[in-house]
Amino acid sequence: MDGTFTSCMPTGVRPSEAKYLCKKGHDDTSSASLFSHINWICLFELMCLIVMKSSEECVRLEAVSIMNVILLRSDAYTEREKFGLTQVFEIISQLLKKEAGLLVQKEAVHALYLLLNCPKLVVTFCSGCTTEASADAANDKESTTAIQGFTMILEGLADCIGCSGNSLQALELRKDAITLLAFVASSGNSGFEILVNSKLSREANFLTLIMQLLASEVDVEATLHTESDETFRARTLLIREVLILLNRLVSNPVQSATILRLLTNNRDMVSLTIDVANRLSRKEPKLRLPDSITKQMRESEIVDLGRMFKRRVSTYLGE
Repeated sequence: MDGTFTSCMPTGVRPSEAKYLCKKGHDDTSSASLFSHINWICLFELMCLIVMKSSEECVRLEAVSIMNVILLRSDAYTEREKFGLTQVFEIISQLLKKEAGLLVQKEAVHALYLLLNCPKLVVTFCSGCTTEASADAANDKESTTAIQGFTMILEGLADCIGCSGNSLQALELRKDAITLLAFVASSGNSGFEILVNSKLSREANFLTLIMQLLASEVDVEATLHTESDETFRARTLLIREVLILLNRLVSNPVQSATILRLLTNNRDMVSLTIDVANRLSRKEPKLRLPDSITKQMRESEIVDLGRMFKRRVSTYLGE
């Protein structure tokens, strides 16, 4: 994985045209000649350079959106590895910070998800985030730079999970970050280690942040009755996503013991875990359910997921 950008430029394409051209696709015969001359890697690198040089949120948002369209049109198994430069991960780590803005953070999470859908890149990322990898790279400048970028990405994901606010954008950002972490955690032992052993600057691992997030969303749901139907649905989807991840972890024959131990290893954590499990496993009529799909999800699916989680925790505690 090369760490620097090349100096090539895409032929015949202005940055303002890039997003439009990417979305048209190869099926548009009128653009066939133009597409044959486009170097997609160079166009991707151009967008990365724009992100690096600009501090304006709107410019960064447009550039990373174009990066995502380019990644989407590439094959995850045969082409996407070419876009996984070390410097690209460093850029994404900057875009994940809360200072970048919610919309930019959301696009950055999407970019990271698309990159990690490449089997070789997800292995590189997960192994690079482990303590062992950091020790092995102590005397390797390029590897150290890459690992520092990966570490900053983890901090950025923590920012996304802990982002404040009850807006639709904030809820969707939190959900996307959880989806990404679930994917990483399912990508082998190194991915699982990221979830439970990453030492974040806020002195918590991702599992703790996820439980705190879930408790916060349940609290807000119980007290906030003036939000839009769209926002209420987004929160319901977020709670559902977290519960699916937690149930997958506590049901895994290899990982469940570690997860349940971490969920119950001190008084504050076990209290938080039991409280959340109890509240989500109760089937209570809600004051406002905007549509039948959300109603079924909140009163049936989420309650079932809550009960499954509670049963696993209770069994572990011997209750």
